[in-house]
Amino acid sequence: MTPAFRWAISFAVAAALVLAAGRAAAEREDRDDDGDDASDRAACNSLTLASTGGPVARNKHLLTLRWTGYANFELTYRGQILLLDTYFDRGSRYRPLGFQAADVTRATAILLGHAHYDHMSDAASIGSRLKVPVYGAPVTVAKLLTQPIDPAQLHTVTGKGGEVLRFDGFKIEPVLGLHSSAPAALTAAYTAAYNTGVPPPTPAEAAEEAAIQARGSSDPKILTEGSISFIFTFDTGFRLAWRDTGGDMTAFEQAALTQEGPVDVLLGSIAPLAIARLQAAVLLPMVRLYRPTVYLPSHHDERVGQLLDRSTQPMFQAIKDEMPDVITISREYREPLCFDTKHFKIRPFVPTSIR
Repeated sequence: MTPAFRWAISFAVAAALVLAAGRAAAEREDRDDDGDDASDRAACNSLTLASTGGPVARNKHLLTLRWTGYANFELTYRGQILLLDTYFDRGSRYRPLGFQAADVTRATAILLGHAHYDHMSDAASIGSRLKVPVYGAPVTVAKLLTQPIDPAQLHTVTGKGGEVLRFDGFKIEPVLGLHSSAPAALTAAYTAAYNTGVPPPTPAEAAEEAAIQARGSSDPKILTEGSISFIFTFDTGFRLAWRDTGGDMTAFEQAALTQEGPVDVLLGSIAPLAIARLQAAVLLPMVRLYRPTVYLPSHHDERVGQLLDRSTQPMFQAIKDEMPDVITISREYREPLCFDTKHFKIRPFVPTSIR
């Protein structure tokens, strides 16, 4: 065998090994992307939040969402845990969420849509304990500065353009929105009707709720200058928007959606109106502008003693009547919903045992 022939054989063997290794690596990546890893299955089937010690997906393209009441969501991606609003300890008159603010032991960052107490009441306690950054509008940060949290952790965003928050595998654009409003006469009427069937709070309950409400702001600037929508763009091109109030669309939102295009998932609040057709009249312009493939409702919990639970099914039907291809999904507290951001697939939480 000549040296040249031996060299040719050695080169061919080496090339074959390199190709085989490449194929094996690609197959491993495909398996990871397809969610074959046990951690991915666990993350998409566990009712335990990642932030309270639950499983976290290993797949680098797997996005896990959990609704945690009101407009709160937990978003997990590549081991990063983002808390979207933090209103967890709501008071003893409310339905339990299945966890408390003190149970939150892991987070990467906190995003606050606006400064009303039912969006930010636990931000200071969680943020200061976990030493994570907190992002919010100027009026939100001003309220947090009155609470026990290191000012260095607080980051102001205006949503007026040019702001980008960068994380591993995705970026977030804050966009100024507009807070919802309701006619005073309508609010008074359904509050009175609500209270005919709900007993007033005890002194202890009233004191508990007053302490919670004091951790939020009622500054009127929240309506026009303090409500921030956050638009996530992942490296794969997948897009998600979170809007924690049901107000009218703004020029800032229109500009952002015109420039970047529609989103794949919209986490959109239902306006605090007792009548479905009025709620739909506020929601539909949001869906038209953001043009999601998937819509998840939020902020439809009751406010005990004041606001009724808001029905999601009439909202879904209103969307379907106009945009029949939109996928509408409603989750219960802490139920995971996983999105494959590379292949644009949904992996819904479906209990496998019925006995």
